[in-house]
Parts: sequence; structure tokens; C-alpha cells
Amino acid sequence: MTYVNGAAQREATNSAAVTTQTTAAAHGEQFSPERRKDIKMALEVPFDPSEIKWRVTATSTQQTKRGPQKRGQVVAYADQRAYTDRLNAIFGEWGWTRTYDVQVAQNFERKSPGDKTQTAISAKVVVVSRITIHQLGTHTGVGEEWADDENAATRAEAQSFKRACACFGLGRYLYDFDKVWVDLDQYNRPIETPRLPDWACPGNAKREVQQQQRQPQSVVPRENAPRQSLVQQETLAKVREMCEQVGHSLSQFTLRTYGGVTDPAKLGFAKLTTVFDKLGDLVNGIDRLQRAEAALGCERYAEICQQLRLPSHLVDDIPNRDALKNLLAHVEGEAGKQATPSAPERAASIADARGRLLQAARKAAENPRSGWPRKLGEVISRASGGTLTLDKLKDLTGADTPAVESFIATIEGGAH
Repeated sequence: MTYVNGAAQREATNSAAVTTQTTAAAHGEQFSPERRKDIKMALEVPFDPSEIKWRVTATSTQQTKRGPQKRGQVVAYADQRAYTDRLNAIFGEWGWTRTYDVQVAQNFERKSPGDKTQTAISAKVVVVSRITIHQLGTHTGVGEEWADDENAATRAEAQSFKRACACFGLGRYLYDFDKVWVDLDQYNRPIETPRLPDWACPGNAKREVQQQQRQPQSVVPRENAPRQSLVQQETLAKVREMCEQVGHSLSQFTLRTYGGVTDPAKLGFAKLTTVFDKLGDLVNGIDRLQRAEAALGCERYAEICQQLRLPSHLVDDIPNRDALKNLLAHVEGEAGKQATPSAPERAASIADARGRLLQAARKAAENPRSGWPRKLGEVISRASGGTLTLDKLKDLTGADTPAVESFIATIEGGAH
């Protein structure tokens, strides 16, 4: 849908902002280079500190002298109304427009919200925002949220709008903030919010621009430059999450082997995606190991770890991929011999196979060099010889597990 933007909620007070009247007078001709420079500076001025809020993205508990203390990782953001007000203040309410394209993407695999040991097929609300500034051009941004969130559309819309604004330079500086940890209260709210760095305040930003114009040779880049792309930031966050899941030793082994580093933040995007794929396989292995351990029993599992000369039975002490593979073979093999699977176990087995089939098919569809079709359903159909479709996945039973395993092997074996 396309609509004309409403009036700004308040008058912009920042001295760097370009007035609506000046912009309106320029509508009849293209902006001059000087004018474009002024607009660029006005867009890049940081928001007023009162507009900045902090969102908790991860939590942990630490032991202190006063007992356990909950901590949270927070990131800075501004409400989309601050973005709208800035655009209105610079270009006027009729100097820019935005449109939204809303879609629902199906068949995403994720961990079940109620039971993290199980997976579920979910949908995402995907919103593409297109912002057009008259005489300057158009940029787009994409936002997405899980469809089972009751505010999915609103969140995805705000995300896509702000990402499109960042392409013009508006709010782009917020991606330069380091993630910091703060103490949380009982409601998971920060007890104290972090202090904004000087360069993220409007007055200081203006002084920096003036200094750069007077002494361009003496300018030193900010410590957190160069900026990371949005996709790289999101991938890095997922890599860190998976490092927690697979434990210290396995995560360090993966980072050193495939990235040549011990800190994922030091990885370039190409190596980061490689590490992401390798960690994804290890996460699946750890999930299988934990299920087999539950079936076998803690005592017998610890004995097997001792027989294989592992430092302990803890996930953190599995040193590398080969050790995990060897341990998994022993534990799953012995657990499989103990008893004939019950009906719920057979159901869990086909659910696991179905989830791994979807993961293998998605990985093949997203890899341009895989030789497989670009659509998830077409990959599954080809691997199964046309006998299985996405719609039929939900009808599979335990008896279909061997067939599903063969489809997975076909996909992972290469193009056919």
C-alpha cells in the first residue's frame, strides 16, 4: 500500500536539519551538489539522546558476592516515529513517500517455543519498505518476524522502514554501537542504561564534521569502523548463539579450523558464513547426543565418555568434530540396542528426520553452486523422485524414516 506521510509530531530543533521551506522551494529543480551535501549532513546527525531506547537481546546469570545477578546484553535503537519526524523536518511531509509490500513466507524450521528439544515448521511475516525522496532516489529495506508473534506485522514494518532509512544515512550510526552488558531487574529491564558515547550526540557530531573540514588529514576513524552490514551483524549474533550451544571446546575448534580466529567478531563475512554452516551441523550433533544420552542414562553415558578418554562427560569437553562423531556413534548405537522404540519415540524419530530433510533441502536451494532448484519444495520433489512434496511432509510416519534418510543422503551427496 502507498500513502502520503502525515505531519511531523514536533518541530525539529537540531541546527543541522534543513528546513521544510527551503526544500519546498527546491522542488522545481535538481538539488545542487552543495544542497545534496547539506542534506547528507542533516540525515547523518544523530538523534537526540531522549529518542534513544535500549533493547535486551540476550540474558545470563552471574554469581556475585550478593548472590546470583541477572545480566542482559542491550542494543540501542530509536522508534520509527523519530525517523519519520526527521524526514518530515528535512523534506516536508510531501517531499518523500514510502510503500510497503507484505508477504508471508512458509515452511521455516525453528525450535519449538514450548519445547526447545523439538522443531516446528513456522511462517514468517516479511515486509519490504520502499522509501522515495523526491529528486534524490529510492531505497528499500526488509524486515521479518515470526508469524506467531501477535505484533509480527508491526515489528517487521518498523524494521524494514528503519533499514531503508539507514540506506540514506538516517540512523545508520546506531549500527556502530558496541553491544554492552548491564544488570537487569526482576522484570528483565536494565537497572541503569548505558551512557551514549560523545560521537553519538548531535552537538559532538557537528563538532566532528567541522574538525574534519578544517583538518581532513588528522581525522582518525572510530574504533568500531568499518561498519558491518545488517546481514553480517545478524549472522554474527547467530554464530555466537551456536557457540554457546556446542560448548567452548567445539566452538573454539570450529573458529580456529575454519576461520583462523578465536573470536567470531574478527571474521570476514565469507568465513563467517562458513563457520555458521559448520556450527549448524555441530548443533544438530549435540541435539542428537543429548537425546541419546537421555535414552541411555547419565551413568552409562559417563562410562562411555571415560572409555573414549574424554576429559569429562560435559559438552564443553568434547574437543573436536571427530570426537563428537565418535562419541555420537557409540552412544546412539548402544541406545538403539536397548529397546524397540515405542510409538512416541518413533514419532520423534520421523520428526527429527523431517527436520533434517528440510534443513538439507533449504541449504541446497540457497547455494547457487549446488545444482539443485532454487525452491525448497522442488529440491524435495527431485530428491524423492516426485513421491514427496512439502504438503505431504506432515503425513509421514515412523515407517517412512528410512526413505527420508535416503532423500537426505541424495541431497547431501550432490546434484542429480
